[in-house]
Amino acid sequence: MLKEVALSIGLAVGLLMAQGAAAQVFKCKGSNGETVYSQHPCGPQAQEMKVRGAKAPSVSAAEVANRDAVYRSTDLSDAAIAERNCLASSRAGIYPSAESRIAGYQRQIAGLNASAERVNNNLAGATLDAGIRAQISGLQQSITSEHQVADTAMNAARQRCADQRRDREAVIGQKYNSQTP
Repeated sequence: MLKEVALSIGLAVGLLMAQGAAAQVFKCKGSNGETVYSQHPCGPQAQEMKVRGAKAPSVSAAEVANRDAVYRSTDLSDAAIAERNCLASSRAGIYPSAESRIAGYQRQIAGLNASAERVNNNLAGATLDAGIRAQISGLQQSITSEHQVADTAMNAARQRCADQRRDREAVIGQKYNSQTP
């Protein structure tokens, strides 16, 4: 008997939870006097029960403002991360190739310096030494030029990445400012 009542109550609760606000639930007396719940009238003494749907939780203006502040902060952080990634990608594309060329120039300079040390101390040696020093000077100018080109390219990349971030931040600002009532 107690199991039947518990089962009936469980069934009723399940019906109440499964049905929407428009659902009908009837309370009846079973053949042994126990309370039974049903979707359909189960006899002349069936009593219709009022079923209330679960009310959606209301969100306060402060909660909405806090949520929007978190979303905005996250979006702004994403824009900063995108800028950092843009800079890292640019740096990886610019400096390694320049550094490789510079290393090649430096190896050439080291070889020329070694050749200059073996030059004879006479007029022919002085002429050869002057030629070697001119080559070294030209390679040093090439190194300086490589640094300038790489730095100029990186500055342009910094500007491009900053512009992209600024554009993202403007879109974010418009997005969240348009949501303000």
